[in-house]
Amino acid sequence: MNERDGNMRLRTLLLLSGIGFLTVTTPISARISSAAILHMLDTDNDATVDLAEARQAGAAVFDRLDSDKDGTLNIDELSGRLTKEEIEAGDPGHKDNLTRDQDLAIVDLRFKGVDSSHDQKLDIQELSSPSGESLVKLIVYRILI
Repeated sequence: MNERDGNMRLRTLLLLSGIGFLTVTTPISARISSAAILHMLDTDNDATVDLAEARQAGAAVFDRLDSDKDGTLNIDELSGRLTKEEIEAGDPGHKDNLTRDQDLAIVDLRFKGVDSSHDQKLDIQELSSPSGESLVKLIVYRILI
C-alpha cells in the first residue's frame, strides 16, 4: 500500500469513527450533507439517484438491520425507520414484521413521492426536500450509525 492509499484509508476511518459518535435523534440532514448522501448513493456517478440505486441501498440497510437473519424485520428492528402506520400498511398479514420485498415496496413508494420531476431520478434538490429526507431515513439511516 502506498502512502496515498494509506492516507485515504485513514481519512475514511476517521470520518466513519466520527459518524459513530453522532446521536440517532439528530436528523440525518444535520449529520451529513445532501451532497454527501447523493455521492454515497449515486453508484453510477451521474449526479442523481435512480430507483435501482435507492433499492440497492434499502436492501443493504434491510440486511444490516435483520439481526436475527430470519429474512424479516420486526418492530424492534424497524425502530426509527418506519412509523407504526407504515409498518401496518406494508404488512398485509399483520404479523408486525416486514419481508425484504415488503420493505423495498415502501422504498419504491417513497422514491416515487420524492421524484417531483417524474424523470425516474432524484437530484440533490429532491433529496433535500422533506419527502427526500423521509426516503434517506429509510435507505441510509442506521448504516451511518
